[in-house]
Amino acid sequence: MPELLSGEQVINVNRAANMRRSRLYVCPVCGNVLHAAGSAMISCCGVTLPPLEAEQPDEAHDVRIEDIEHELYISSAHPMNKSHYLSFAACCTDDHFELVRFYPEGNAEARFFRRGHGILYWYCNRHGLFFKRF
Repeated sequence: MPELLSGEQVINVNRAANMRRSRLYVCPVCGNVLHAAGSAMISCCGVTLPPLEAEQPDEAHDVRIEDIEHELYISSAHPMNKSHYLSFAACCTDDHFELVRFYPEGNAEARFFRRGHGILYWYCNRHGLFFKRF
């Protein structure tokens, strides 16, 4: 909407995106998680959301990745209480993007079908987005 109201011509240059160029957005008001195959202008709850910038994990935010047959099993010892928890994990390869939502007081573990090399993302509601290549 803001692009239309600006009166300028909008040209989509992101026509054939590789899924590894995906962008993730999280609403600070409602916690909604949004995925785009490339850059986008996204708003939720009246707030324009910036794309999340993924960082290397520190010791407190690291996840364990295990290869079990044809799946990647990820788990974390991160706290999962109502004020500090992992919100989601996502597995991204060249042609697939899969997201698993976590909830406070639940387990921070997920299984993803292994489809070659890719990037694993996970999000802490206090410290942001982290990534690890596999």
